[in-house]
Amino acid sequence: MSGTGGADIVHGVGIPSPRWWRRYRDIPLVILIILSLIAAVVGWVTQYRIDAEGSVPAAVAPTTGADAAGAAVCRPEVDQPATQPWIDGDPAATDTWASNADLLADPVVLGRDGWAFYNDQVEENFSQAVGRRFLTVAEVTAWRDYFETLESALAERDIELSIQISPSATSVYPEQLPEWTDGIVGSTPLDQFLAASPDLPIVDFRQDLRDAAESDAVYTPVNSHWTDWGGYVAWQTYAACRDAMYPDEDPLWVPAVDGVESTRIFNEYAAYGVPDADPAWTAPVFSEPLAEVEVAAADGTSATTDGETQVDLSKLPASTTTEGAQTSREALILRDSMGNALTPYWGQAFAKTWQVQHRYDDWSNPPNYRALVDQYQPDVVIVQLAERHLVNAPAPGIGTGY
Repeated sequence: MSGTGGADIVHGVGIPSPRWWRRYRDIPLVILIILSLIAAVVGWVTQYRIDAEGSVPAAVAPTTGADAAGAAVCRPEVDQPATQPWIDGDPAATDTWASNADLLADPVVLGRDGWAFYNDQVEENFSQAVGRRFLTVAEVTAWRDYFETLESALAERDIELSIQISPSATSVYPEQLPEWTDGIVGSTPLDQFLAASPDLPIVDFRQDLRDAAESDAVYTPVNSHWTDWGGYVAWQTYAACRDAMYPDEDPLWVPAVDGVESTRIFNEYAAYGVPDADPAWTAPVFSEPLAEVEVAAADGTSATTDGETQVDLSKLPASTTTEGAQTSREALILRDSMGNALTPYWGQAFAKTWQVQHRYDDWSNPPNYRALVDQYQPDVVIVQLAERHLVNAPAPGIGTGY
């Protein structure tokens, strides 16, 4: 007996004959081919996007975060260069760079008025200073994702995060760059990172330091670090930023000062034949003595200091304990050598700090924030990061531990 519609039926059962599938047997192969084509197209588009992000310069246009009032305090507007010769690929900039190759042959580049700057052997420092080494879309995305992951994880535990970018001397004293760089200076990686991360809790110290530099030195011509006075100015910026972000909490402590004193010249470049140059190193004169701080250093030693004594990077990992601190809060601080000048304020503001070198100049042993937070249970995490480290964006697969 045959059914209707032409289907093959096994007599007396009403089940299609095994021959029915032959007309459809190529469908799985067709589907597989279609899926393979889709996968190939998606892969090509993805790789194209990755390649593009790896070569296209990131934007430098300044942006503000969701909290406009807080952003205005935490990120005072910094004027951008009139042109972007490196991002725009101006061949004249490349020609100028090449024509001054003899001035770029040494480890240190000399600027105006006795100023000196590390050359490109230190994290492409001088190329960063003029904007020749910019960040790509992929690099700023890597940094943004890295810190967004950290911020989100800490927020779940009600832990405050502050990202503090310590600027290079050239970002505060751009007028001291060599005369031959006039006309070829563009925005820096810091501008790009800020533009790509409007909602991250980043403190930008540059404008306040520039304003303060009109009266007293916040960097000196022969040292890449901000002075002790520069560190005090930076602490004021952070305090104002935090007060704007947390208006319902007590203001962050800022010590009163009676003035600024000049000490002596600390020539970081003397080994390269760079002569001493004024102005000398500056430091705040505190109106009242700071509380004593107990410092436990990496070598196992413990000492009580007068509170003004800095915790040098060489002592890390280190912890501080302060009886009579301004708050009972405790801070985990990931830092580099620019943090030296901030250590007196950390030691006074927090009852306890744990200070660890982040090593963002070497990702072979990245900080595991999750393990550190689990170990110390801080109220706040501060990431103090020298601007020049921004060219070392985290590679794929490198995370915060969260």
